[in-house]
Formats: sequence, C-alpha cells, structure tokens
Amino acid sequence: MQEIPLFPLPLVLFPGGRLPLQVFETRYLDMVKRCLRDGRGFGVVMITEGSQVLSDPEEQLPDISHCGTYCEVVDFDQQPNGILSIIVEGRSKFAIRDQYELPDRLMMAQVEFIEEEQEVAMPEEREHLSGLLESLMSHEAVQRLGLSCDLGQAVEVSARLTELLPCPNHFKQRLLELKDPLVRLSELDKLVERIQKSSE
Repeated sequence: MQEIPLFPLPLVLFPGGRLPLQVFETRYLDMVKRCLRDGRGFGVVMITEGSQVLSDPEEQLPDISHCGTYCEVVDFDQQPNGILSIIVEGRSKFAIRDQYELPDRLMMAQVEFIEEEQEVAMPEEREHLSGLLESLMSHEAVQRLGLSCDLGQAVEVSARLTELLPCPNHFKQRLLELKDPLVRLSELDKLVERIQKSSE
C-alpha cells in the first residue's frame, strides 16, 4: 500500500499515455510543486459525479472511480498568469483502498498498485485497429504529446485507442479496469463497428 495525492478529472488515462494539464487551483499547484521537488507522482482518477474545480471552499468533493493511473510529470511550463502547464505520463494502474482529504481539500488515497499487463502480440484479426491507431496518432494534437506506441503490441494499442477514440468515459473506465488486452481489443472492435455504422 502507498499513499498518493489524487487529481480527479473527467477523463481516463492509461499507463504509457500522456496528458496535458492546465493547473491553476492552489491545492494542485502545491501538489505538483511537491511532486517535482520530491521526484514523485500523483494519481489521475475519473470523476463519476461532481466537478473537478471547487467553486467555493465548502463544496463537496467529486465522487471518483476506485481504479486510476499513477502519473509523473514529464514536462512543465510556468505561464506569466500563474497557470502551470504540465504534461504527465501514466506509469501504472492502482486500486484505491482508502481515501481522505487534507485541510486544503486535496484528495489523498491509500492505493494498491496493479500488476502490469503481460505483453501480447496483436492478433491478426485485430490488425486493422493498429492501422486506425496509426492514423489517429498522425493528428497534430496527438503528435504534440510525443506519444510512442508499439503497434504490434496489444497492451499498447488497446490503451492508446481507448484514450483517443470518441466514447463515453464510463466505457473507457471499464476498459481500464480490464486486465486482458485481448478482451479490451475485442470491446474496441465492437465500438469501432458501431461508430462506422452510425456514420453510414
């Protein structure tokens, strides 16, 4: 078990994924500065209900998923207006065993890290998903993140596709919680088929 700070967001990030964030709330600015100073990371977890920004000090903290991704800051830039621009990279999945808040309303959690998924080669019948991911990764916004992905590995392809495809967060969260990349690829294949049919 390890104690980590949490950054609840209305999105899902996988290990190996990258995410640009604009940090402006004092509690998160302090958290990121501590993480940079100590060479540590924080947990990105999906919000299930509520808001990521507290409009007043008494507002209730958001409800969050029980599974998230531990991240580390890989790039940062302090803006003149005080906003901190950072890019984080997912390292490993975790399950929340206990959570609480600090006086500054920063959410903390006792977490158990989840074992890395075993690398599996992309099955031949799913190779079209590698092609789809390759085309998505050629977009300018995605290229700016500096993502790397082995298009022959099921773990990486299924993770990056889940992050990049337009689908509901609860679906992405369910795929994050899967432990088998081949099952994740099968779910993504069904999703892509539905998207294609709806656009015909």
